Amino acid sequence: MTTDVVHDTLRFERALPHPPNIVFAAYADVDQRVLWSAPSDDEIVLFESHDFTVGGVDHFICGLKDSPQFAGTTRYEHIVDDEVIVFSERLVTTAGDLLAMSLVTWAVSLSEGGGTLLTITDQATSAAGDGPIEGSRHGYTAMLDQLDAHLSTR
Repeated sequence: MTTDVVHDTLRFERALPHPPNIVFAAYADVDQRVLWSAPSDDEIVLFESHDFTVGGVDHFICGLKDSPQFAGTTRYEHIVDDEVIVFSERLVTTAGDLLAMSLVTWAVSLSEGGGTLLTITDQATSAAGDGPIEGSRHGYTAMLDQLDAHLSTR
C-alpha cells in the first residue's frame, strides 16, 4: 500500500423524477439504502449498525459479494429532513489500513415539475494514492444510476 496522500473534490448532480421527500427517504431508510448503494450487482454494502441522527454513526462493510474487502464508518454531522445530509466517512481495509476519508454533502432540492435535483459533493482525501479517489468517482456515478433505478420501481 502506498502512503501517497491525494485530495480532490468530487461533485455529482442528478435530476430525479421523484419529490425530495422520496429521494431523502431512500437514503435515510437503511433498508432502502442497502438495495441501491452498491455500485454494481457484483458488489455489496452491508450495514453492521445504523444511526441516522446528528452525531449518529453507521458501520458498514463493502466490496465484492464473495469477499467484501473494505470497512467504513459514516458519522452524521448535519441533517435537515428532505433537504440536506452532511457526513464524514472513513474507509479502511478489513485489516484496518486507512484508505480514504471524506466530508460529503447530499443536497436535495425541488426541481421544476416536482422532481428532485440531487447534488452530492465529496471532499475526499485518499491515503492510498489515486485509487480511492477514482473509486469514489466511479462508485458515486454508478450508485446514482442504482438509486434512480430503485426509485423507478417504487
